[in-house]
Amino acid sequence: MQSAAFVGVILSGLWLVSVAWLMWNRPGDCLRWLSMMASTWKINATELGLRGLAGAALIVRSPSAKAPDGFEVAGWFILASSVALLLTPRRVHAAYAVWWSKKLPEAFVRSMSPITAVVGVVVIYLAI
Repeated sequence: MQSAAFVGVILSGLWLVSVAWLMWNRPGDCLRWLSMMASTWKINATELGLRGLAGAALIVRSPSAKAPDGFEVAGWFILASSVALLLTPRRVHAAYAVWWSKKLPEAFVRSMSPITAVVGVVVIYLAI
């Protein structure tokens, strides 16, 4: 189980680094993709399922991580919020995503990119 959780946490960190690259280089596309979150049942289930798996991986990996308490708290938060969003009517979740995609300027998305990249690298480092 620890091996699968380790792989899940590493993939989650790499995902964050990849998203950070996209946020820096293609912020308009990122906002468009944000607007599509929860637009269909399949997208919603995929998004929240992967999110939930990342949270579960953090929880399972927490005893072996360099920051066990941080991994456990973050993992439970991610897992609980994924379940909460899954229980939220999809149209509400979709409308919220569209609202943010129209509200956030591309410059803000780009400015958040380094933070996202650092979080991804730190997650990987703490998992090793």
